[in-house]
Amino acid sequence: MMDILIVLEDNNGKIHRMGLESIAAAQKLANGMSLSMGALVMGANGDVLAEEASKYDVSEVLKINNEHLSSYSSDGYAETVKQVIEQENPTYVIFGHTYQVRDYAPKVSANLMKPFLVDNVDVSTNEGNAVFTKQMFNAKLFSDVTPTGDGPYLISFQSAAFSSEKADLGSAAVRNC
Repeated sequence: MMDILIVLEDNNGKIHRMGLESIAAAQKLANGMSLSMGALVMGANGDVLAEEASKYDVSEVLKINNEHLSSYSSDGYAETVKQVIEQENPTYVIFGHTYQVRDYAPKVSANLMKPFLVDNVDVSTNEGNAVFTKQMFNAKLFSDVTPTGDGPYLISFQSAAFSSEKADLGSAAVRNC
């Protein structure tokens, strides 16, 4: 079981830049709350993506190689991510806010009946709780959101909210899922 699941997206055989930014965001959350984290890769390039993801400081990388995920489909990705969430039971599921995520993650949210906190620009902790910061009114105002109740909480971060170069390197085991 992991506390944080980072869903990584394929971008021409490499992890999408926003996925690397999500790793940096998850690491900040994990360090602030002493949480474990893992990453999920799926699709035709699962082996390549898993190898790349395993070079970052995450507990483990879950890999799904399935012919039905070789090309993107909203329903296929939504169902796959939902099943992994049900199997692994993370408290936080972190996505980069890409076009694909904007397409399928709301379906995951609806199917699980769990909130999807979108477009965050920062994460911090306060008294043992995660606090996600969002911009409002054309970035003239910031709002902090602290999720309550039982997770999982689905979270996405705006592009460039975190630097992909700030993702800590490490070594993670890869597990077929």
